[in-house]
Amino acid sequence: LVAITPLLFVAANYAEGIFPLSEISKLDLKKAGLKIKTSEVYNPNGTSLVDALVRVGGCTGSFVSNEGLIITNHHCAFSSAAGASSKENDYITNGFLAKDKSKEIQTPIKCRITASYKDVSKEVLAGTENVDANERATIISKNIKSIEEAEQAANPDLEIEISEMFIGKAYTLFRYQQIKDVRLVYIPQRSVGEFGGESDNWVWPRHNGDFAFFRAYVGKDGKPAEYAEDNIPFTPKKFLKVNPNSVKENDFVFILGYPGRTYRHRPAKFLDHQNDYILPTVSEWYDYQIDAAKQVSKGDKDLEIRLSTFIKRRANVTKNFKGKMQGMRRTTIIEDKKAQEAEMQKMIDADPELKKKYGSLFSDIDEVYADIFATQKRDYYLSQLYNNGAFYLASFIAYHSNAIKDLGEEEKKNYLNEFMPKLKEVFERGYTITHPKLDKMLLQQLLEYMRALDKNEMVPIINQQFGSDADISKALEMAENQDFFNRDKMLKLYSKDPEKLLNIDNPLVKVALQTTDLYEGLAAKQKEQDNTLTALTAQLLEVKQLYSKENFIPDANSTLRFTYGHVKGYSPNDAEYHAPFTTVKGIIQKAQSSGDYYLESHIKEILKRANQKSVVCLLYNLDTTGGNSGSPILDAYGNIIGVNFDRATSATINDYAWNEEYSRSIGVDIRYVLLIMKDVAKADNLIAEMGVKM
Repeated sequence: LVAITPLLFVAANYAEGIFPLSEISKLDLKKAGLKIKTSEVYNPNGTSLVDALVRVGGCTGSFVSNEGLIITNHHCAFSSAAGASSKENDYITNGFLAKDKSKEIQTPIKCRITASYKDVSKEVLAGTENVDANERATIISKNIKSIEEAEQAANPDLEIEISEMFIGKAYTLFRYQQIKDVRLVYIPQRSVGEFGGESDNWVWPRHNGDFAFFRAYVGKDGKPAEYAEDNIPFTPKKFLKVNPNSVKENDFVFILGYPGRTYRHRPAKFLDHQNDYILPTVSEWYDYQIDAAKQVSKGDKDLEIRLSTFIKRRANVTKNFKGKMQGMRRTTIIEDKKAQEAEMQKMIDADPELKKKYGSLFSDIDEVYADIFATQKRDYYLSQLYNNGAFYLASFIAYHSNAIKDLGEEEKKNYLNEFMPKLKEVFERGYTITHPKLDKMLLQQLLEYMRALDKNEMVPIINQQFGSDADISKALEMAENQDFFNRDKMLKLYSKDPEKLLNIDNPLVKVALQTTDLYEGLAAKQKEQDNTLTALTAQLLEVKQLYSKENFIPDANSTLRFTYGHVKGYSPNDAEYHAPFTTVKGIIQKAQSSGDYYLESHIKEILKRANQKSVVCLLYNLDTTGGNSGSPILDAYGNIIGVNFDRATSATINDYAWNEEYSRSIGVDIRYVLLIMKDVAKADNLIAEMGVKM
């Protein structure tokens, strides 16, 4: 196991800290407060705490027993509970506990355990010298595919994946052990796991028990296997011990996990793109989707359960994006990056050799983003339009009806009876309906958004076809009567009479016919833009290293990372201080009979009888991001004392820049986890399995 790109990975003092495993040994963790050897955290030649970590879907989890028991977040198990729920067995609202292994619920979740990794930057970049951006991207893609195939052949029982560590500069090959049979063991009631709802999401103080448990299973031979009743619990190399006494203020803590994505090495124009286009546009669109889904499902319990994950995912994103926008306003990260780039340009201009190699770097970056900005809203709405099931159907009809219109009778017959059946699987994948009424509302709104675009971004056919929003409504009413939103009927029609399907006439089909080339061209245009930016960003990293002579680490990319710090409060606003712990007393104060702070009366009574000073959640100055959900919070001895689940509002801009002053992460304290398990769930079986004595 080696460090990645020595030029960029130089150990010393860091201003941020989502560290690759190779950097841990270079940090002075003893001085920071770690009480065990660094090799006990990560040991490439033996067992260490890292071996207790597992990626659970898009989250992190950790083994807490030698029988494959995994602790993660409530919100990471939410979709699994929703998928297993019904009006009769509402596991979202009421929670779920398997008193023994035979009662555990099968889920679609897959787990990955990092087995090992190695630097393959040289092999990936072979042959990319002195070629244009598109050819460079093609070569890199071919090299990655070739390396992964060879590695997969050598390791058939492992999952192989090459991750880009620095854009266009550094690549690492990861070997993963995959767990294919993951079962839900325990998830607390929604009023516990999601206490505070969207009102408290991305804010502090918090009082929610955001934790849940899965169990990993393998085949009888100990190898990964799909679900089978006679599969056996997975035995991890390492599992975490629980410290039921947790920690106190200023104590050293650290996290291991799979942080999803940060963007700290992107140019200033990337931040402009986020701030001016992506964040506000996506937030507005997601807000509408959430409101529409709530409106559609109101009063229908089964539908509420079906749409709960749809709503939750979008609510989490839109509030995160609003926090980022607030962070952009409150900080100077955009101005600071622009000022730094201006200084780098001066450095380049002052050196003939640098000017020859990098002279047009920043103007080239600006040129690409100017092209992106010109049609940003149109391109985003267009991509969302083609993700709508009913419009996908319209585009399918438009394309294939156009393809057969000039064919002779025999050719047309062959197309319909031989070619069309071969496309059915593709059609079924693309034509998805979340819910007829909801999808209709969303399509209406998207077309209204596009009809209102400025002249430089408008799609002419939409404004020609729909002179008003009322015209859109008429077209969608017609589409509803033609069963555009009825997937079952359309699939049957496809099989029974494809010609009748292709003869359906609707304004949506006319719009789709005129926008298909634009949509397909959009994908090609964005690929070229991405390729160009990848090559330019690789150069930017070289310039940044020459200019700053500082140590910087790769952006988070869902690979295993380490971060450390201390339990610590902060001041998010003038004259306002937030302490690092919340208690049961806060739950009692907030609890209501409905809404985000709903709490069942019997749980409220249990908590009233508990010690009101018992800790619920904690705050710490670690560097985390999405994907760290479910990461174990570990004390100085490597014992689990909590589960990470969120960041404070001011820390949402960590994705772009990290600063200890405003960056705080949030976790549920193990003391509250155990309190809920013991007194509310009566999960004595799991407490005993974790080896906790209470």
